[in-house]
Amino acid sequence: MDTRPSEDRVARRTWAGGLTAGIGAGLLWGLAFLLPELLHGWSAVTVTAGRYLVYGLLALTMLALSGPALRGHARRHWRPALQFAITGNVGYYLLLVLAVQAVGAPVTGIIIGCIPVTLAVAGNVLDRVYPWRRLVVPIALVLSGLLLVNVLEMSGASPAANTPVAVKAFGVLSALGAVLLWTWYGIANARFLDRNPDVPHGGWSTIVGLGTGLVALAALPVAAVAGQLGDGAGNRGDLGELLLTSVILGVAVSWAGTALWNLASARLPSTAAGMLINVETMSGFAYVYAARAEWPPAGQLAGFAAVLAGVALVLRLRATR
Repeated sequence: MDTRPSEDRVARRTWAGGLTAGIGAGLLWGLAFLLPELLHGWSAVTVTAGRYLVYGLLALTMLALSGPALRGHARRHWRPALQFAITGNVGYYLLLVLAVQAVGAPVTGIIIGCIPVTLAVAGNVLDRVYPWRRLVVPIALVLSGLLLVNVLEMSGASPAANTPVAVKAFGVLSALGAVLLWTWYGIANARFLDRNPDVPHGGWSTIVGLGTGLVALAALPVAAVAGQLGDGAGNRGDLGELLLTSVILGVAVSWAGTALWNLASARLPSTAAGMLINVETMSGFAYVYAARAEWPPAGQLAGFAAVLAGVALVLRLRATR
């Protein structure tokens, strides 16, 4: 009996489910660009700590309710869990929030949108898959798009025009640092899972979430001594807004977003799943301008389109391997 039509339908459903999950994760992750811009009177350190304390508390609850196998994985692999908690979560998001507050969410979103390309380049350095000449055009598109967006930002064609140049430069450097951290994390985490196939993907997210909460908790005394639990000048915003934002970021963005991402990663080729990270950038870009009730400058749209075109070419190259 020919089972190919049935297998094709299953494959299509699997692909559709993974694609839907990846898009859902990106839509949730995009909130990470909007919420810090809406929250006033609290420093980037406070926003980061609130998000990951909630995420860690949720992970602790889930770990306590899980079986002994997952707790055994947590005991054996706590070192990489802490490394990934610092690089992929706390450090990455702290730099992202610093960038949002310094240079604005649109520019931050565009720079963060380079992560799929940096992953592709780093992967090609570590495991040569394509001749570099096949990556020249997409990389050039991405870089030209970033240049266009940032030139317009610095020259006054966007809402952050009155921000001092030094602050803008700090924001751009923070965003670039976030890209570097997440690129390392993405490669290192994938290698860990490949070397440890007995560790379930969802369970690993819980273990890393627990490590993330511990890192955030340990950093609180330092933040308090440094006076960073307000807006950096000792001021305080609305506590209710902070708590609500922390719950949304910790539960929806971190926990639910990661759960959807794990599903996408399980059902899609790793390259296709990686390219869906751009949904995060697109949704963050859309959320912020919708909240401002305005359209972005045409030049920024053109730069954003160039970035998306470059990423699409990378996806096509890898998909035709």
